[in-house]
Amino acid sequence: MSRVGMLLRNWRPMAAAGLLSYAGGAAAQSIEVTVQPPIVARVVFDSGQPPPDMPSTGVDGSGVCKNVFEIEASIGSSVEVLTPTIVRVYPESFSVITRLMVTIYTAEGSPAKLLAHEEGHRVIGEHYYGHAEAAARAAAQLLIGRAFEAGGPTRAAAEQAAGELVLAALKDAFMERTQARSAAANARYDALTEHGLNGMAEAEAVAAAIAGDPASTSASP
Repeated sequence: MSRVGMLLRNWRPMAAAGLLSYAGGAAAQSIEVTVQPPIVARVVFDSGQPPPDMPSTGVDGSGVCKNVFEIEASIGSSVEVLTPTIVRVYPESFSVITRLMVTIYTAEGSPAKLLAHEEGHRVIGEHYYGHAEAAARAAAQLLIGRAFEAGGPTRAAAEQAAGELVLAALKDAFMERTQARSAAANARYDALTEHGLNGMAEAEAVAAAIAGDPASTSASP
């Protein structure tokens, strides 16, 4: 059984110039992506006493793999001041950090088959995290030059609100290319293996689950 989560970091604006009208410069546009290595933790617990942070498996409570995709970004934008409390921002540069946090929970004394099954969920998560750099670049590229308008009690608050819109759009586009595809593949993996209860080999099931990705033949990451 697999559970997938996500984390959205706060917007941390880079230097932004206040403009009466927008005049984006291509030279200022840049996308930097840092893909941090996956961090894997394996938690073994006493049978019948799962740790409080362990997700519910929905099966027998003996094991679960949690893949958490994370994205954090600093965004440089030009700012068009529409009113003293309403702005429109145009993203020009992104500095992005991605992470994958994997936690495998298994009860003490679990059979080797269960352990192998949960490791299969890890393999699937790491496979899709392998697309992280391309996915982050593609997501950021979609947003460069787009207008994001927001208001607030002050101009600073309005800029912060607009920045949050940019970051939310970045997160959505990134997660669609990574977390969502991983979650769907993990669901296929559980269906193929009956949550590890049948005799299908884990490597075979992982390969089949990934091959069944409808986006795998797409040109997009």
